[in-house]
Amino acid sequence: MRSTRDLRAALHVLCDKIDRSVAWRLGAVALLVVAGGLLAGLAPLALKGLVDGVSGAQDIVGKTKALPAMALGALYLAAVCGARLLAESRPPLVGAVEQRIYARLRRRCFTHLLALPMAFHIGRQTGSLVHSLQQAITGYQIIVFSLVNSLVPVLVELTTVAFVLASLKQTALMTSFSVTALGYVAVVAHSTFRLKNSAQAVARASLDAHALFADGLLNIETIKCFGAEGRVGGAFADATEALEARWTGLHRDRARMGAAMAMTFALAMTTSLAIAVHAVSEGTLSVGGFVLANVYMLQVIRPLEMLGAAARDLSQALEFIRPLLDILQEPASRPHGRRLPSTPCLPNNSSKNTKSRVEADSAFANRRHPPAISFRDVHFAYDADTPVLQELNLDIAAGRTVGIVGGSGCGKSSLVRLLLRLYQPRTGAILLDGIAIDTLPVDALRSLIGVVPQDTVLFNASIGFNIGIGKADATQVDIEQAVRLVQLHHFVASLPAGYDTVVGERGLKLSGGERQRIAIARAVIKRPLVYVFDEATSMLDSATEAAILRNLQEVSAGCTTITVAHRLSTIRHADEIVVLDAGRVVEQGTHDVLLGKGGHYARLWEAQSRAGLGRVP
Repeated sequence: MRSTRDLRAALHVLCDKIDRSVAWRLGAVALLVVAGGLLAGLAPLALKGLVDGVSGAQDIVGKTKALPAMALGALYLAAVCGARLLAESRPPLVGAVEQRIYARLRRRCFTHLLALPMAFHIGRQTGSLVHSLQQAITGYQIIVFSLVNSLVPVLVELTTVAFVLASLKQTALMTSFSVTALGYVAVVAHSTFRLKNSAQAVARASLDAHALFADGLLNIETIKCFGAEGRVGGAFADATEALEARWTGLHRDRARMGAAMAMTFALAMTTSLAIAVHAVSEGTLSVGGFVLANVYMLQVIRPLEMLGAAARDLSQALEFIRPLLDILQEPASRPHGRRLPSTPCLPNNSSKNTKSRVEADSAFANRRHPPAISFRDVHFAYDADTPVLQELNLDIAAGRTVGIVGGSGCGKSSLVRLLLRLYQPRTGAILLDGIAIDTLPVDALRSLIGVVPQDTVLFNASIGFNIGIGKADATQVDIEQAVRLVQLHHFVASLPAGYDTVVGERGLKLSGGERQRIAIARAVIKRPLVYVFDEATSMLDSATEAAILRNLQEVSAGCTTITVAHRLSTIRHADEIVVLDAGRVVEQGTHDVLLGKGGHYARLWEAQSRAGLGRVP
């Protein structure tokens, strides 16, 4: 059954690679569970002996009969109290194990999400991903509680009860108990499918509501600017009403299941009581046996009800966990790249230059000179119906600065994303010094490249953290040097908390220009061999832009540099300018050469000059 497979998968994720201390605690919990179930199952047997002993001692009052009765009473109390004591001893052990396992599960989920390709993230809402983990933790708590407090102890108790009942040799009672058990199984099996669908609807509606909640908070500035509080609030209200309706449906299905189990209980008790009374009247069952039969009927029904409740809760819990399992099954980006071919695309393609993976990795990890970059017949699309890059061929010489220009949607930013291996091309190859980038470890590749993206995103943390994240071992001196290069030091120093100033959600406490300069400092601090500036100065005023462009030229001197620009004035001094149109290279050359051609570039330059964008002071 799928539910059984899902339960095994969920438990595998939860308990995969647990440490020794957790395994020891789980073993101790298992022993407590089994011991408690045995004591609970044997306690009524001692009660039967006590009742028979007391009823037989009414005419003969003597120590010979009193002592066994007292001993049986002591055994009964010891079994009942021992089972209760063992049950109360489980929570501390289970609680410690749970928190450690859940902490490891959160780390695993977060690490996996970070490793997933961009194609996964652009199709998901952040709020739904966060809630998937929270919802899964709730599901796991239900599973652990059901296993420790319902499923395992009840199975042990039922097994014990079955052996004791068999010793009474009451066929009618055994038949009644068996039919009762089958009745409960039938009720649970019939109700679980309906509960599963209801729980799945609740999980989906909950993810939708939390996704809207998170999106609203992440885009609060836009919502306020457009006065969209009512519309966004209305959409969230609709989502919460849908969630409320799904929960109502789930509770309705749970109530139906409870009513069916109550009817089964009533029929079972009536039948067993009639059979036991008839057996006593026939002399085939003692008074103690009568008590034992009815106590065991209650003791059979209670575990069966607990099993039914556990099955119900497990079905709901698995639907809560399933979104997280789906996420964990998503293939992560290849951290080490694909295996190098026997004759990789190296300069001159000679066999003497063939490198193994280890040699290539080592060479790139320790290189000190900027690489040449080549795009060979690259095709790329975010979806099959809308190609972005088509037959793109481009060579960028080592240590040279190349400007990439073109109209909106021509593929400029997509080219950068492919270079960083945020996405994979459909066909074609991207090479660094003749080596395909998909054969290199992602970390080694990205350590060579410093990027200033078009859309600057900052963490809700300090200025120092946001800059230092660009370099793993960054010191305060490194951070301040990078800030000085982008002319932001005086501003940061003027803040009350200086470099410890928290920039707010997505950096909203800072102006657009300040955010962009922090992004530039974050790239500069890496001291990369390749710089990629994707509209790096688009949010700056002309005077500041001119100053920072001079800084960028200084810091990127001698490095291979790609500058994606909308304002042509920012790349007019590039060693070469590449014009893209419809995902293809349509023109290449210096600023003067391209102007002389009178083609795409010349028309763009003329249009921006008329609009006042053609020159920087």
